[in-house]
Amino acid sequence: MSKKWITLTAVAAISLLSLTACTDNTKVKEAFEQSLSKQNEMKSYTFEGSTTLSISDGLLKTSNPLTNGLVSLVKESTMDWKGISNVDPLEFQTDLKITPKGSTSPFEIPILIKDSKLYFNMPALNKTPDEFYAVDLQQMSQNSKSALTLDTLKNTSQLSTALGNLVFNGIDPKWYKEDKAPVKLKDGSSAKSISVELTSKNEKDINTIFQTKLPEFYGYLQNNGFLSADKAELLKKGQPSAIQLKAPSKMVVAIDDSGFIREQTFDIAFQMTVDGKVQDNHIVLHQTYDAINKATPVTKEVPKNVKNFDDILKLIAPAKK
Repeated sequence: MSKKWITLTAVAAISLLSLTACTDNTKVKEAFEQSLSKQNEMKSYTFEGSTTLSISDGLLKTSNPLTNGLVSLVKESTMDWKGISNVDPLEFQTDLKITPKGSTSPFEIPILIKDSKLYFNMPALNKTPDEFYAVDLQQMSQNSKSALTLDTLKNTSQLSTALGNLVFNGIDPKWYKEDKAPVKLKDGSSAKSISVELTSKNEKDINTIFQTKLPEFYGYLQNNGFLSADKAELLKKGQPSAIQLKAPSKMVVAIDDSGFIREQTFDIAFQMTVDGKVQDNHIVLHQTYDAINKATPVTKEVPKNVKNFDDILKLIAPAKK
């Protein structure tokens, strides 16, 4: 009898542990999803980040020679940035530094959005460092066929939340993990760290989920002006299995006591099959957010030496067949 009760007790304990683990993982996933929604409340913040890209031609290649020339500078590169973002009124500034693979000479692209105008200097296009191109975002919102408008630029956090929920919602809670020890943020405060890893054990299941979400993912990008209608349609018509996430890959976020994501890291490997050829891609990205909702003013001044960007847009526009 005693052995029977010992056996039953052991089974009950194991079952309880399994149930608790499941419940804890579900709570971890819920905490992550809540942090994604919380990002919608970010109306102003400072940010800093970097990425290392190894992108195949199949992902970025276009029919336009000038665009391809610009893309070739970044597809194998390291990028660093730092800036300020405010939603209302829309103000944004950053200094983007790009170092092509094998180069020791990075080039910088300063960007400013202020008074409904986008200003930027690109060494490949501008003759001098003080010469900037300007895009009238208000005019573009009224006259352009593109969905990229002032309102969509203001709603980038909502787009990020929507895309994040789209990709991560279907993942089984058991693949979510929270570190036991909190992480320290740059300002000295602590945050909980939540991660999702793509491994040989879950690669197939996560790819199945990811591929079913791709058409909707492309639709979000198109509707918010970050993907042209013809490019979105082309991608939607392609086989979802042509894109395969590969292990090992990982996503990690640090969530502060207020529920905001303060740090995020993505280390993503994936393959694309283009014209029957498999092409490897790898993206490593790290970004931090600080001074959330503290209305940090932009510090860059509106450039004095400004040229209209319309002529360049005509060159970058897809070639007509």
